[in-house]
Amino acid sequence: MKCYLLFYTNNVPSGSAGCANAFVIRIRPEYKDDEGILKHEAEHVRQWWCTLGVHSLLYLLVKPYRLYAEVRAYREQLKYPPAINHAEQSRKLYAGFISRDYGLDISVEEAENKLRG
Repeated sequence: MKCYLLFYTNNVPSGSAGCANAFVIRIRPEYKDDEGILKHEAEHVRQWWCTLGVHSLLYLLVKPYRLYAEVRAYREQLKYPPAINHAEQSRKLYAGFISRDYGLDISVEEAENKLRG
């Protein structure tokens, strides 16, 4: 069952292909056919519902929770690698994002290991 509202818009944070706020997903129009990005953002919506909305606060304030949330979302995204990337290339790319873009103080190698599970 779909539990989110989806909009294709350029009104997303700079450098992002998409974002989720509560149960609303926004994805840049050029990524409309990228199933992985949709699944990534849908995972964040699932996290929001499972925590009855506390996800947003936890994500902002608790680094271990933010890491958990992003690892779960990127694991979902890895199930749908873009045609131009092999799953291993995508894992390295996503590990770089986790290491660099979320203020988590984690190395690329640590992020890669977490994505492997």
